[in-house]
Amino acid sequence: MAAVDAAYIAAWLLPALVGGGVWTLLRGPARGPADVAAAVGAGWLIGVLIAACCARFAAYGDTAHAFARAWPWCAAIGVAAWIAALARMRGQPHGFFVRAPAMRAPLRVVWWLLLAWIVARLALLGDEASLRPVFPWDAWSAWAVKPKTWFLLGHAEPYVSMLQWLANPNLAARTAASWGYPELLAWMQLWFASAAGAWNEPLVDVAWCGALAAFSLAAYGYWRALGLQAWLALALVYALVSLPLIDAHVALAGYADLWLALTLGLVTLAWVRWIVEGERGQLALAACLALCLPAIKLEGAVWLLTFGGVAALDRLPRRWRWPILGAIAIAAIVAVTAGAFGPVSVSWNRIEIPSLGTFALAWHGVGGAMVASLFTLPNWHLFWYAVPVLLVLRGKRFGRDRAARMLGLMLLIDFAFLFVLFFLTTASAWAQDFTSANRLILQLVPSVLVLAATLLRPLASEDAAVSAARPRTAPTSAVPSVPA
Repeated sequence: MAAVDAAYIAAWLLPALVGGGVWTLLRGPARGPADVAAAVGAGWLIGVLIAACCARFAAYGDTAHAFARAWPWCAAIGVAAWIAALARMRGQPHGFFVRAPAMRAPLRVVWWLLLAWIVARLALLGDEASLRPVFPWDAWSAWAVKPKTWFLLGHAEPYVSMLQWLANPNLAARTAASWGYPELLAWMQLWFASAAGAWNEPLVDVAWCGALAAFSLAAYGYWRALGLQAWLALALVYALVSLPLIDAHVALAGYADLWLALTLGLVTLAWVRWIVEGERGQLALAACLALCLPAIKLEGAVWLLTFGGVAALDRLPRRWRWPILGAIAIAAIVAVTAGAFGPVSVSWNRIEIPSLGTFALAWHGVGGAMVASLFTLPNWHLFWYAVPVLLVLRGKRFGRDRAARMLGLMLLIDFAFLFVLFFLTTASAWAQDFTSANRLILQLVPSVLVLAATLLRPLASEDAAVSAARPRTAPTSAVPSVPA
């Protein structure tokens, strides 16, 4: 039992060490203690994704020992990352730590109270997740099917559609309603289950609480490095961990939506830091994490496309943006009319593409259900009341802050996609049952908080004193690199 316990603890610690090394290698000049929080929090999430990938490639034929087979590869990546990171850090005069200005006494009290509330809430959520096996219907009927089957079987087998499975009775494959779901999350579950030595669902489910705690730590570090005061950065973290729907996805662990939301949130954190500070490593981190989104959940492909499109648009010279966008639109129209996707049938309310499916467009009056879900039911507290107020009060910031403008554009496209999905297609049923619509919206909530932090960060023109206090080794930026 002691060996099992040690392996399970190692399965938690190793991702932080590996991912922390990768994050430290990709960061720019030191931002002070904020970078410690970001390295540990973001590092754990990065490390878990790396561990899942290592398990997939090292333990496909021996899933019951996925951790034992994958951890040497995972550790090798971490050692290489730390060696490169330490070599790079030797060229930085200030090292990893830079002293941050002390808080005034009243704000220090607020900070400690917020921290106590956050820790207590995360502890309660972790305890709740560890009390029962996978409980939500879609969790045990879809997301836990593959990892549990593979673990108990001892090796992985491909999942195919029901028709393909019936047509090939001798095929070494399995089928399920969720046969086409991405599998990265399944390998993450196998990492923890094999480290525990058994398919112990409560021990696997606690990883959902670990993901929320890790993102909270990462967000605090990123926001402090962008210049937010300590109490304000922690208040935004509390706004995230206190949302009822977020808490439900942690306490009743098993859905992939939380992992997709937090990974997309980490993408936007790294992207904003690159825009503000020009750290190329953060852009590389954002791009790599964005590529993981479709491997977590199918909707991740949409968020990858919107992020990639806006990020590419941001890099284009202004005079080339509209010509290139027009050329892409014309190429898409030509590809469709030329039959690149098969014979296409288009009418005023219907688009039929054989390789993709039939899309019926019609107005569905689900506004009442959406308003109730966002503003009257106990799903979001006052979140969707506060966000519009902040956008109005800080609206002028979009004209002066490129980071806020680009992130705001990305989220505007994302929410426009959800509007079309809920109001113009048969997916309106998701809004009427108050479940799936909320889960799709949840996937964008951490990124909305990243936008809120970006709007609240001090600009150099608004806080020259703080800007002047920035270390001279930091790159020129519109925001102080020493937390205010």
